[in-house]
Amino acid sequence: MRLSTGSVAITMTWVVACVLQGTATAKPEYAQKEKKECSFCHVNPAGGGERNAHGQYYARNNHTLKGLPVEFKRLWKLEAPAEARRVGLGDVLGTKTPQVLLLGPTDALSVYEVTESALNQVTTVKLGPRATEFAVGVFQKDKPAMVAVPGAIFYRSGDAAAQVKAPALTAISGVVRFVDGEECVFHFDGMNEPSVFGVNLGAANPLTIGQSMVMPDQASGIYSWVVARFPADAIAALGWPPEVAKSPAIGMWDARNDGNLLAWAVWSDTKGSKLVLVDPGRIMGGGEIKPVWSSEPLSGKVLDVTLGLDPKNGKVPGFLVLTASADGKGGRTLEFLGLD
Repeated sequence: MRLSTGSVAITMTWVVACVLQGTATAKPEYAQKEKKECSFCHVNPAGGGERNAHGQYYARNNHTLKGLPVEFKRLWKLEAPAEARRVGLGDVLGTKTPQVLLLGPTDALSVYEVTESALNQVTTVKLGPRATEFAVGVFQKDKPAMVAVPGAIFYRSGDAAAQVKAPALTAISGVVRFVDGEECVFHFDGMNEPSVFGVNLGAANPLTIGQSMVMPDQASGIYSWVVARFPADAIAALGWPPEVAKSPAIGMWDARNDGNLLAWAVWSDTKGSKLVLVDPGRIMGGGEIKPVWSSEPLSGKVLDVTLGLDPKNGKVPGFLVLTASADGKGGRTLEFLGLD
């Protein structure tokens, strides 16, 4: 059988394409192993073909992402209510996609779903006189995220919000997630061991005793992440430099779940404010702290920051930042910096 010139050309093109494809074939088992979409390593979102920087790193690093540098990029920015002062992130509605929680000038916590271009308010919850100390987390396994304030836990019950008293929860410093998935609310007074609590809604005392917390330089392999809000003197006592002393929140995060736990904070100087990642061991060790990653300058004065999955799609982990204009009199902005 003889092939026409056109058939030969088509056949050769197909062969060349297969050879090239073989140099960067999409491997479903790799995507499953790393729990990533094919687009994480390939230029083509469907997988296969040319590798991006992640895929190139994966190929030359014996097919592991361990050690891949942690970087974030701005995925979106939206206008927020003008008087918002605190932000939270969590699936308090049980929809499998996180909601944005914003606290305004009163004790009313507003819950928003995020569309492509706006925040859509779904409900509000009255948190009481210590609303500014609220924390959000999955404090009971297999339950939607809950909101904790000193003295009470708020949770979803049917289509409404309910609360249970928790008098032993006298103050809140933040939320910690351990590597085994346990998520707890905690309080650290700077003197004693942190008080760490989970939740059991079916018990007479809804608070359960959580795992012990450790210092930042000992936390690798123990924490998945921490979001903490401390006064400026406590931040300084932990070893952070003056540029971080007024950070509204600080914490740690193993963003890629590969054992690379980094400390994070808002760094403010004459050039503006930005998010930074640093080696936790440098914080307690003294001397100059040099960030291993810094964001581009943020939109304005940072009022609050938290972390979690992108509330637009529930897939990409990142930081959610609430900012105000430099003079604090303008509007508010939410920006999400997703893991790159």
